[in-house]
Amino acid sequence: MVIRTDIQVGDDTRPSFSVSLWGKRMASLVSAGDIILLQNVKITAFANVIEAKTVQFSSILPLVHPFESLFSKGMDHLLGSCRVGKTVKDKLKKVIEWVLKSGFVQHVGLNGHQTRAPRNWKLVEGQAPRKCCTVSEVSHLASSCTTRFQASVGEIFLPGPWYEFDMERMFISRRLVNQRDGLVEDMICIGCQLCGSPLRSESASEEKGGPLYCEKSSNHLHSVGSIYRPFMLYVWDDSEYIFLAVTNRASQILFADIAAEKVSQSYKIQKDRQNVDGHLGAHPCCAKAAVKETLSSCSLLADDHLEGNGNSNNNDEPNFYLVWLILLKMLLQHKNSPLEFEVCVSPSKEMEDGRFKMISVTMPCFY
Repeated sequence: MVIRTDIQVGDDTRPSFSVSLWGKRMASLVSAGDIILLQNVKITAFANVIEAKTVQFSSILPLVHPFESLFSKGMDHLLGSCRVGKTVKDKLKKVIEWVLKSGFVQHVGLNGHQTRAPRNWKLVEGQAPRKCCTVSEVSHLASSCTTRFQASVGEIFLPGPWYEFDMERMFISRRLVNQRDGLVEDMICIGCQLCGSPLRSESASEEKGGPLYCEKSSNHLHSVGSIYRPFMLYVWDDSEYIFLAVTNRASQILFADIAAEKVSQSYKIQKDRQNVDGHLGAHPCCAKAAVKETLSSCSLLADDHLEGNGNSNNNDEPNFYLVWLILLKMLLQHKNSPLEFEVCVSPSKEMEDGRFKMISVTMPCFY
């Protein structure tokens, strides 16, 4: 398995520069605060961002390790004990002087304990979500913020050119009557479980593939698996309605923390059983058996939540697909009680482009 480690380096000419180290051995040679000599790295440019990455013939030589020796031994001793050429020593001297003046790394205090240099940036303190009383108030927010409000769910629909020739497939409430019309295949796809971006195109009219980098991952790599396809959630109250953009993580919260992977697996198992039953012939007890399986699955999930471990102690695996269908039908009932949504507001975007992005949802308590 190839391991990639991203580090930030700097010197007297550039205070911050990204370097990708490929391979476990490369990563083991560096520690935070060290002064290193990087040789034979490849420089790449993407979207006005310049970074470096190691290749097969790259090398790393630690020149100052650990970083405390910068203060305990002094620059003259470090330069004298470093077995490199004059050009490298001259560069090393400049870097040491820059480090000592800049204060970007940790340093050791006079009393012997480790302290940290003052920050050269301001920390943005997290603000509590803004409370809105109506959907109309939310729709008129003019600044970026996070808000909480109560609203009822009206519809779930899948936007985009994927359904340009079949508008009826967009609206989930109209498809719940027939459970064999490919609902799971349309609402669950292959994508990144971190950023929620689909990574496979189902239509020639769509852009092929997904984003190259994952913005939620520390190493920018996608975590590929089954995810809920991004959809729009129509919510309303007596004042107005808005559309919430919902991606994989928020979808999982909406569906009682049931992951898309579990729904997909249960659906495939049930589909295989139905194919077998079709070959053997229909049985008069099939409907009763389906109801019994649904009730059993709900009971197993309830027992797991009461025990607080999230793992079933029973040998039977709940049919997450049937439970998921029940949740969908309950959400899309008419005259539902309102839910409390937490939403990220981006006023610069249009509503269909994610102006209101759902973060979480809870069931409010009424006294």
